[in-house]
Amino acid sequence: MGGHLREMGLEDYVRTLINRRQRLYPSPFLVSAIGGGGKTSTLLDLFQAGLRPRSILTTTTAMGLPGTGGHLSPPLTREQRENPALARVFGQPPAGSGIWFGPALDNSRQKFKGLDPSLLDAWVRGERRAGREDTLLLCEADGSRRKPLKAHADHEPVIPRTSDLTLLVLGLSALGQALSESIVHRASIFSAWTGRQEGESLVFEDLLLLLREDRLLKGIPPTSHIALVFNQADCLSESLRKTASLASLAQRVLRNKRIDAVFFQGRAGGERQGLFGVSRQRDLTPPFSAVILAAGLSERMGGSNKLLLPLGEDTVLSQTLKRVLASDIRELVLVTGYESGAVEGEIRRTLSAAPGEDRRFSLVHNPAFREGQGGSVAIGTRQLSPDSRASFYIPGDQPFLSPALLRHLMEESAAGKILIPVRSGKRSSPVLFDRAFYPALSELTGDLGGRQVISLHEEAVLEIADQDLDGGFDLDTPEDYQEALALYEGRP
Repeated sequence: MGGHLREMGLEDYVRTLINRRQRLYPSPFLVSAIGGGGKTSTLLDLFQAGLRPRSILTTTTAMGLPGTGGHLSPPLTREQRENPALARVFGQPPAGSGIWFGPALDNSRQKFKGLDPSLLDAWVRGERRAGREDTLLLCEADGSRRKPLKAHADHEPVIPRTSDLTLLVLGLSALGQALSESIVHRASIFSAWTGRQEGESLVFEDLLLLLREDRLLKGIPPTSHIALVFNQADCLSESLRKTASLASLAQRVLRNKRIDAVFFQGRAGGERQGLFGVSRQRDLTPPFSAVILAAGLSERMGGSNKLLLPLGEDTVLSQTLKRVLASDIRELVLVTGYESGAVEGEIRRTLSAAPGEDRRFSLVHNPAFREGQGGSVAIGTRQLSPDSRASFYIPGDQPFLSPALLRHLMEESAAGKILIPVRSGKRSSPVLFDRAFYPALSELTGDLGGRQVISLHEEAVLEIADQDLDGGFDLDTPEDYQEALALYEGRP
């Protein structure tokens, strides 16, 4: 494979993503599965792998209790049948490994209702705020009635916004079969998408067409990685099952930059096994960005540059940067002005000690820093990469900024929207602007910064409640600095 791709199995891929998450900020890791044949079996394999101390299987649709038979009940391998955690069903998150379902749908307690995705999201975000990272949450977020392929209706799939990884599962046993409702759930929609008429044989090109047009990626949160899992790959011809052929198919799939990895899985001797897998070495999806505003005069701080004041073992600016670097933001633009030499030195020192994540950095000086924050916002915006999806504007004096809050705002982002955290009923910072507002932001002047744009586009604002009251704390006066020292000493 090329140097930008790495061969690995699905389990190792998920483990790699979990390890990366643990290097950033504490959080459960949520895998959602959508698509057709083999979603639950794929999630059960990850459950059995024990990638974290606690594994929880759940659904946002409906599911049968594993191993009990019936239309919605997934079969278990011998090892899974011997796992007591897969026989424990809870109506709330279990303390250990187990199954978290909604109410039973029949008297036998073999079929259960799915959870509201907002309930899952609220639980995950609560665990993040509490700093807990022991859980792998595995969610079946789509229903296909045990058919190998699925086309989505308008209300599908039902993917939690907090998903870290979405597995799109496609059953290759459908290839060569006539397009019909017995093979493809919602066959009429599949036909409209592909132009394939009912009764005509399905081919791999149909799937590639849907992937090129993002038809199968509907509803996946912008913060989620995406991996394509081709199940039933043992149904392919012998020539197509060769590693070189599977690698060629994977590379064609990966022409869609939104997809991070591709896996082919089949059966051998009655057991599931990985035939081939590959993942990208670099994330090619449009990044969420942050413009760090570090140009101000600190006029109310009594002669000191507030960004360079000591806080713990670092400075105020370094503490702010470290929290941004612990987030999912992949592009940072840092704007300096007042005392630029010392500020840039502190920035470079902090960046040099940061973990080696896949991020872009740029440093720009605002020569008109005395004229106010608007110019810094404008210069920073003009420095953003052309593919930036949305950007935060973060004052350099917010040392208690929460990476979990940044993730929450990113999860809820949408085209043409401005997301603002609200604490105790008051709007706070940082604000996340969709790229649609970059032209207006890049022309700002004066001292109001992004508030000028917000005031003109109130209809675009989404307010997000934030329970971390210290997260928006900034320093303007010596009294603020003393409060910051006390807050720092009192935090875990």
